[in-house]
Amino acid sequence: MALEGTFKDFHIADIVQLIGLQRKTGILTLEGEEDTLTVTFQDGAVVWVQSTLLSWEQRMAQILVSRGLVTPAQLQEVRNVQKESKKKLGSILTERGLVQKKDWDGLLTLEMEEAVYRPFRWTAGRYRFVSQGSVDLAEGKIGPLGAENLLMEGIRRVDEWPMILEKLPSTAMVFKVGSRVGKLNPKQVGPGDVKMLDLVDGKRTVQDLADMSGLGEFEAMRALASLVTAGAITSVGPVPTPAPVEAPKARAAPILPARAPTGPPPWIGRLAWGVAAAWLVASLVLFRVEPLALFPLSPLRLASLDRVRALQAQADLAELARDVDGYAAAMGEYPTSLEDLGIRRRPIQDPWGHPYQVRRAGTGLGGPVSVISGGPDGRIGTADDLVVGEQ
Repeated sequence: MALEGTFKDFHIADIVQLIGLQRKTGILTLEGEEDTLTVTFQDGAVVWVQSTLLSWEQRMAQILVSRGLVTPAQLQEVRNVQKESKKKLGSILTERGLVQKKDWDGLLTLEMEEAVYRPFRWTAGRYRFVSQGSVDLAEGKIGPLGAENLLMEGIRRVDEWPMILEKLPSTAMVFKVGSRVGKLNPKQVGPGDVKMLDLVDGKRTVQDLADMSGLGEFEAMRALASLVTAGAITSVGPVPTPAPVEAPKARAAPILPARAPTGPPPWIGRLAWGVAAAWLVASLVLFRVEPLALFPLSPLRLASLDRVRALQAQADLAELARDVDGYAAAMGEYPTSLEDLGIRRRPIQDPWGHPYQVRRAGTGLGGPVSVISGGPDGRIGTADDLVVGEQ
């Protein structure tokens, strides 16, 4: 199986869903304006990710130094040993006891997951998936990260990213503790918010704080955005802006792989149309998806999208239910609405654009409580409702 095109034809969520449902093994290449990723799938799950932006060894070295796990001098010494022995950086660090293997593996997995979620936010790019009988895992292996979890988390991040960018338009921003920090209710502040608040010192940039936190870029920035909303931290000086640049020139779409320009024979056009038609029919019959999105409102495509949205809604509901239980344990009663949960959340909508709701019976902690999505039709009490908790 080989699949190639642009994000306008086939979004990454559809690509991941297809690979996961068919439990495919192979290499997915995602090429955007800022980075190119090669994502290795084994039986429909992600087991390795490679970025051309920065090698994992370089990225891991930055994080280890930022978090104070390794000093610059120790890192330079390890680099010298690496030149002579040709061993991997992680192996030398663990052999010398500078870093525990589980810590190295955990940091590496976190960074790879951060990388593989970023293309969900890309608005343009190309993809190419090549199915293989087996994949080479000589470089290492993570996870595996299942396609279902990848979909749910990727879509969640896409939904929350605009709110984060509204508060943190640049990773070069610097924050200091704000005047309203004393008004925070400790019971409504998550562990991630507390960690980020402890790191804010009026000197470190958002990127520095994210690297030091160990939370990953997305969760660290999400926590900072919540603190900005609550007035617990404020920016130092004006927001950095990129240097003026000329108007972007038209850019030819990258091609994977590069091909030498040659004049096609006259029968190529007819063959291409035939292959495209066969692929469309095969996708509809075998995979129940429409790769070209020619009929975006067809029942098949709506059903496919609703399955992805239902997965996201279930993940949201599970997280909301945990927050509701935490609120009840701290306050002695369940919240009347999700807005009562505090700075970690603002009014939340499900993937169909309808608000999640809290339903409870009685007062205090004496009655059952549930968190509900109305599903595709948006109406509570119908057969497509999604519910977590007691009814």
